[in-house]
Amino acid sequence: MEPTIAPDAGRRMSRASLWVRPVLMTVGGLAVAALLLLADQEIAAAVLVVAAVFMGYWTSPLRAGRHEPFAQALSRRDDAHAIILWAPGDPLSARLQTAVRGDREDVAWVNVLRDPCAVEFLEAHGGRGALPLVVVGSTVLRRATASQYLEAKAEGEQRSAAAD
Repeated sequence: MEPTIAPDAGRRMSRASLWVRPVLMTVGGLAVAALLLLADQEIAAAVLVVAAVFMGYWTSPLRAGRHEPFAQALSRRDDAHAIILWAPGDPLSARLQTAVRGDREDVAWVNVLRDPCAVEFLEAHGGRGALPLVVVGSTVLRRATASQYLEAKAEGEQRSAAAD
């Protein structure tokens, strides 16, 4: 069963909208840290400042993460290989990256903020609301979870083994 697409699925990704979450996260954390300083809680304020700046960075487009050019990833497209389109700051992309760790030959990570061809492919399959977009052979999963990725990968490997 294919996941539902978020209401903003048809909207194009704009650079400005990608900065909303990181800026709010950083400013909110710094504001709470200022309140903690007023309450003479210096240690808690310092910890919160570090956490707010880190989370602001982690959810921003500045975090490059793993990336392979989309054209290169497409050249290896088959049932035994997964292509995952992701974007920094997208919570579902971050969740999938946490689940699928390490350098793997059977997975290509494509940062859509760094590849215009990937953006075109993403727009054709639901827009930014479809992230992370997982492609295994001819299977395309929108808003893929780790379990959906693993299931598609196992089915792709079975098809690949049956074709050999």
